[in-house]
Amino acid sequence: MTREPCISIVGLGLMGASLAMALRKRGYAGRIAAYARKEETRREALARGVVDAAFDDPDAAVREATLVVLCAPIRSCVELAVDIAPVIRPGVLVTDVGSTKGWICRQMAGILPKGAFVGSHPIAGSEKQGLQAASADLYENALTVIATHLDVPEEASERVEELWKSAGSRTCRMEPEDHDRLLARTSHLPHVAAAALAKAIGRDSAEKVGIFCGTGFYDSTRVASGSIEMWNDILMTNAPAVAEELRAFKMEVERVYDDLQAGRFGDVAKFLERAREARAELLKGRGR
Repeated sequence: MTREPCISIVGLGLMGASLAMALRKRGYAGRIAAYARKEETRREALARGVVDAAFDDPDAAVREATLVVLCAPIRSCVELAVDIAPVIRPGVLVTDVGSTKGWICRQMAGILPKGAFVGSHPIAGSEKQGLQAASADLYENALTVIATHLDVPEEASERVEELWKSAGSRTCRMEPEDHDRLLARTSHLPHVAAAALAKAIGRDSAEKVGIFCGTGFYDSTRVASGSIEMWNDILMTNAPAVAEELRAFKMEVERVYDDLQAGRFGDVAKFLERAREARAELLKGRGR
């Protein structure tokens, strides 16, 4: 259980509110303060007991905190860090929940005191957004990556690990750039593919076509309903790695396209078989 006496959550959307709820459910007895831009969000969070205090000013929200969690789109996290930097006291630790780590770690190095920022990425979420979608179980058994780099003290990494374990998560450590290359394959590529699939299928007469879309369409494109601001930030801050994964995806699509055009249906069957085997192998790693 985390020993932080006061945690500040900057942003009470899905990720931030879920973190507060998860900590409370699992016995965290310290104070939870939060920043939320909308008054209705602050009122609801207080009324539901999600947090102990809610502020309309990020500086006020973090003033007493020993650990700050930035829960906003990646570029907004950097803007918030600039705002709160003057009130970050020695020993206060800042982390985030963003899906890319290299860019934000580099930015934070020029904003916050040395060793004050440890990047983290809980691999959990939903296409739904906001406090209404939050769940105390969002991070249960999810894997959270702690993005460590050379100027981060071991004690700081341990404190961030302790936070996420207190929310129900498993943790591992990775270099920021290694994280970004891997997540480009496992998360960012699937999102772009889902968006492209939804766009291609709905390219014209979408309302008429939609009646013929079954569960396969909805399962395959669900994530395309996610936050545009968040995903635009992800793609912008991890563009080279995502582009490389899109190149690999493009090769697979072009290969099966060529086989269909040439009538090589034996090769099409092999493509489907290899895809099924690959998915089965990937699912084996899910429970590790």
